[in-house]
Amino acid sequence: MNGKEKILITGGLGNLGSWLSIFFSDTYDVYVLSKNISISLESSYTLIQADITNIDEVNLKLDLEFDYCIHTASYNEYFHENYAKDALLINSLGTRNLVEVLKNKNLKNFIYISTFHVYGSSSGFIREDTNLYPVNDYASTHLFAEYYLKQFYKTDNFPFVIFRLTNSYGSPKSIKSTKWYLVLNDLVKSAYENNKIILKSNGKSKRDFIWMGDVCSVIEESLHMAPDMENIYNLSSGMTYSILDLANKVREVYNKRYNKNIDISVNQDDRMIYPELTVDNSKLGQFISMKFNNKLYDEIEKIFNLLEKN
Repeated sequence: MNGKEKILITGGLGNLGSWLSIFFSDTYDVYVLSKNISISLESSYTLIQADITNIDEVNLKLDLEFDYCIHTASYNEYFHENYAKDALLINSLGTRNLVEVLKNKNLKNFIYISTFHVYGSSSGFIREDTNLYPVNDYASTHLFAEYYLKQFYKTDNFPFVIFRLTNSYGSPKSIKSTKWYLVLNDLVKSAYENNKIILKSNGKSKRDFIWMGDVCSVIEESLHMAPDMENIYNLSSGMTYSILDLANKVREVYNKRYNKNIDISVNQDDRMIYPELTVDNSKLGQFISMKFNNKLYDEIEKIFNLLEKN
C-alpha cells in the first residue's frame, strides 16, 4: 500500500478529465473510468473501462473503496444522431448510476462538473440563485443530474459539490481528443490546417474563459468541503473574451510562429448584438482561495505543438 487516498475520475481520458488525471496523479492513487480507452496519458493511473449508462457494469467494475470521485464524464456531441437520447442516458442516468453504486463506499466527497448553461442565460449577472431555464439538452440533462445529487443527499446523506463551469480551455492531452470543436481548439486547428480563420458569426459574442489548470486547483481545494445541500458553485474566472478576441490571439501566435500573416473572416450577415454576461464566482470565493491565470497564449502555443507533432 502506498498510503495515498484513492480518487476516481470519470471521463478521465476526456478533455478536462485528462487534465485532472494528470494533475492528481502525483498526490493521489488515481483511477480513471472511461468507456473510450483509445487515449493514453503520460501519468500514473489505473484504467477502468466501463459504460456509466449500464449500472450492472458500473457495479461490477467499481469493486473498490474510493475516497473521492470527480465526475466529468458527459456528452455534448449535439451534432451526432440520437443526441438527445444519449445525452439523457449519459449525463443524467449515468450520474445516477454512479451515485447508486458509490453511495455504499464511504465516499468523502463527490465532485460533479455541471455547466453554467443550466441558467439558460446569455446576458446579465448570473449568481447561483439565478433562475434556471436551460434551453438545450446538454443543460437540461446536467440540471437533471444535479437534482439526482440533491435527491441522494436527502435520502442517503451522499456528499457532493457541484460546479457550474463556464468555458474551460487548455490544449488537449492527445491528438485523439474528440473535443476539437471547442472554440479555442477549433480556431487553432483552422489556422494550422487552412492558413485562415473563418468565423460563422460576427465574433462579438462574449464568454467567460477559465484555464483548466485553475479548474484542477479549485477542485483540489473543494475535495474537503463539508457536506451541504447548498454546495453548488459557479466556477468562472471573471475573464471575458469575444470569439473575435480569441481569433486575433490565435492569429498573433500564428504570425510570430510561422512568420506569415493569416486572415480572419467574419459573417457580415450576422447583425446580432451580444450583451454582456457575467458569471459571478463570489460564493465559491467565500470557501476557498482562488487565483486565476491567463494562459491563453501558452495554450495556443501548446495546441500548435500538438498539431505539429502529429
